[in-house]
Amino acid sequence: MAYEWKDGYLLLSWNTLAQVTFEWAFSGELEAEVPVPNFSEAVQALEGQPVQIKGYVIPMGDPDAPFTILSANPYKQCFFCGGAGPETVMDVLLKDGEKRHFDMDETTVFRGRLRLNRDDFDYLNYILDDAEVVD
Repeated sequence: MAYEWKDGYLLLSWNTLAQVTFEWAFSGELEAEVPVPNFSEAVQALEGQPVQIKGYVIPMGDPDAPFTILSANPYKQCFFCGGAGPETVMDVLLKDGEKRHFDMDETTVFRGRLRLNRDDFDYLNYILDDAEVVD
């Protein structure tokens, strides 16, 4: 699959991240059925790659938190509100010194390294590590 690059970062689209299916499995840790991702080969190839992605910020309430959530959709249409699936959101783990305060649905571009998450239920399925805001 050919990708577009800018300044050393792959320009990642939410359509690419949508190339995932989910199987329900019981989690003893959560004592509940949970959707377990089965990432496509195209998505698996992006593991650890430097990526840039644009989306809508969903602040987590604490302006000093080292992370925020980025969504393909505005809040009223996001995964948490039933308008989409877990493939439409990602955790953004910000580098030290990066902006921490975002407004709800603020359109923002982030850069970082993509990490795929299959089984750590403290995080979403997609994680952007060492993230920074692109001006």
